[in-house]
Amino acid sequence: MRRTRNLMLSLLVWTGMGLLLSSTTAQAKAKVAGKKSLGGSGEMIQLNLPAEQRELSGIRIHGSRYGTAKPPQEQFLIYVLNQDLTEVVATEMAPYALFERGAEQWVEIKFPRPITVPADAWVIVDFRAGRTKGVYVSYDDSTEGSRSRIGLPGIEPKPTGFSGNWMIEPLVSR
Repeated sequence: MRRTRNLMLSLLVWTGMGLLLSSTTAQAKAKVAGKKSLGGSGEMIQLNLPAEQRELSGIRIHGSRYGTAKPPQEQFLIYVLNQDLTEVVATEMAPYALFERGAEQWVEIKFPRPITVPADAWVIVDFRAGRTKGVYVSYDDSTEGSRSRIGLPGIEPKPTGFSGNWMIEPLVSR
């Protein structure tokens, strides 16, 4: 009797964990409304960090690489700009190899040293994408898209053409 009860309890725990994992996956997928790759431009997002968290240690991007099976031996650019887009505060580079081909997933890009960013800083990611290489960056459907644009430093930004925001998130130093 006791063994049966323990077995049933174990089954309930495993079933509950499976439901929890599948609902978490479903919630994460529900946020993704689409994906885009931008040749000749970059994905821009405004950070809006609180004063006590202005040390940017990296970013997370939801996306996947396309092109050749082997990632190009190249790096892409990450710019941090001030609120009015007039000054490049920092520039970082990261390898294409961080992104896998296939299903989109979260990829963490950690900077060698944290960057102190101004209020309402912008991040621009330039994959220098083309027909044979690039990264599809996901965008969500849970926002009005007020923090996302398309552009590069020194070029007037344009609207994204969708009503969400790029799925690019800050990693802040604690």
